[in-house]
Amino acid sequence: METGTQSLSLLLVLLAMTVTVVLTTKLQEDAPPCQPAKCTVPDCHCSSTDSPTGIPVKDLPHFVVLSFDDAVTITNFDFYLGIGDRKNPNGCKVQMSFFVSHENTDYTLVNELHRRGHEIAIHSVTHKSDVQNYWRNMSKEGWTAEVVDQIDMLNMYGKIPREDMQGWRTPFLEVGGNTMYDALQDAGIKYDCSWPTLHYTPWFVESDGTINGALWPYTLDFFSIQEQTVGTKPTQSFPGMWVAPMTDLQDNRGIECSMLDACQSDEDELETSADAVTQLLKRNFKAGLSKRSPFGIYVHHSWFVDYPVRTEGMKQFLDYMSAYPEVYIVSMRQLIAWMKDPVPLDQLKDHEAFQCPDKNPPTNCPSENHKNCPYTAPLPISQAEVYMKMCVGTCPTYYPYLNNVEGKDPYTK
Repeated sequence: METGTQSLSLLLVLLAMTVTVVLTTKLQEDAPPCQPAKCTVPDCHCSSTDSPTGIPVKDLPHFVVLSFDDAVTITNFDFYLGIGDRKNPNGCKVQMSFFVSHENTDYTLVNELHRRGHEIAIHSVTHKSDVQNYWRNMSKEGWTAEVVDQIDMLNMYGKIPREDMQGWRTPFLEVGGNTMYDALQDAGIKYDCSWPTLHYTPWFVESDGTINGALWPYTLDFFSIQEQTVGTKPTQSFPGMWVAPMTDLQDNRGIECSMLDACQSDEDELETSADAVTQLLKRNFKAGLSKRSPFGIYVHHSWFVDYPVRTEGMKQFLDYMSAYPEVYIVSMRQLIAWMKDPVPLDQLKDHEAFQCPDKNPPTNCPSENHKNCPYTAPLPISQAEVYMKMCVGTCPTYYPYLNNVEGKDPYTK
């Protein structure tokens, strides 16, 4: 009897091991090449230089996405308002995307940007600078904490609705492969905008003389054709997870730059000439006119500090685009919404994602409730002191941070 019991136990163990191996193997399978017939909007779109519909190019809207990374502070808030003080052809104010990190962020100002209709997206809690030892090869638990804790703090201290935070950009564009996308999907993130591309731009010439053109946003249901220039490429299927490719710009030396900050020029003309800034942006924008593929301007406010000509050049470019009736300056969330429900330019005014927000919507972060919370060393950041301004409530006892969202635990080195 004992022998029979042992045999049954051994059989169950072997069966469990077999199931585990099968499941693990299934999870680790590479996604197959995209099959357009099985990948249609609103939930799926192949990685492709084609728009998601049969709409003729002449009838497509031409989307320009303007996004900013890092902390929102009193130092950059007025700059953002100045850049965004313009309207699209439908009469609505332009919307921009802000990928927000935690350190030094004024959550009351984040709330005000959101109240004005701009998109608030996630850019991690820590934004640690050690790419090699921190972001590269990060575990799923690590990615999850960076994403979910920042969502929690934006909601808790900035009163940003959770459902409105749909996008992610990883610090230093260090894409984390399957592990990162697994964490993003579990955290409820709908799209990632961290992945630069050189080969899929409207200007890069391949060795055989061809120009591929720019990719449109796509989902990771199937294997992506996009090359990996930074970090690790995902290989598995993540159904419904959108990727908004960061199409490289070509700087004034002919070299690629994934973010405007990285663009260079001869003789520092981007530091001394507003026209040089404007012409750089114009040249890159015009390169994609023939297909009206989305044009992204991804930048940090710090690029404009100390160089007023850069702000002037940016504004000149945005003014220049107003001459194009098909051009809409939109948030990345609006672009993804259009990808799910694409309509011609003449129907855009009726699209739910492109309705004008209220001119003066009520605030859920009244100034009389603001709290400016001071914190001193020891801190989990490289500062002797830091302030965190929030919408409402009692200041947390300790500086809120990764794995300590509510600031209940002291930081010890």
